[in-house]
Amino acid sequence: MAETQVDLVLVTYESRHFLPVFFQSLWGFTKTPFRLLVIDNNSKDQTKDYLQAMRKDPFFGAQMRLVFNPANLGVAKAWNQAVRMTSGRYLVFLNPDLMFTKDWLSKLMKYAARHKKAMVVGAKILNPDGTIYHAGATGKIQGKGEMDRPGLYDREKKVRWIQGSCFLVKREIFSIIGGFDEQFFMYGEEVDFCWRVRKAGYEVLYAPVPIYHYRQGSKISRAARHQLRRHSAQLLRAKWQKK
Repeated sequence: MAETQVDLVLVTYESRHFLPVFFQSLWGFTKTPFRLLVIDNNSKDQTKDYLQAMRKDPFFGAQMRLVFNPANLGVAKAWNQAVRMTSGRYLVFLNPDLMFTKDWLSKLMKYAARHKKAMVVGAKILNPDGTIYHAGATGKIQGKGEMDRPGLYDREKKVRWIQGSCFLVKREIFSIIGGFDEQFFMYGEEVDFCWRVRKAGYEVLYAPVPIYHYRQGSKISRAARHQLRRHSAQLLRAKWQKK
């Protein structure tokens, strides 16, 4: 496996439906060399079979590593697992329900290199209909619900936090602030991480790199998602109201 600067990290859980679009767009729109680590959190659908087949793909096979966890460890714990298993200068954490755009990875890396104090770089996250889901958060989420167009949120900006479906982290920050807080099973872990980055004196950057996000990459019921979101929000309040 050729040495590269960047490791892509994909955590899956019953994500079979969206993986073809993920891999097709990754293949079509990524020219920068990368390594891909896929961690499956004990899917019960056909996700594992699909990933095994992709491991034999001529494009992905040489740069893809698969790990099958025996249980669903949650997102933050799987991300920390990925940090320990990789060595690239940059890590890019990805959801399985994404569709990439041209040269997305090289653009993220250029923004990261340009802003030396930025330890986290997030993308412009779009809904499938072309409206903005998340363009970084200052006091509020920028652009939410607006139809994306040229000139709208098209400049990088320091923000409080970014959305966790596609974001770059510089490896050096982990030795300074530690890994993701594993109290967060799903949702909120990227917010907590960004706040810890900023508390340590570094920056979180929004970069205008469009990525489409379908927002349902795992087979989890609406009620279960609501419960997870509420629990994570409670954790964030309990942790950060004291500070």
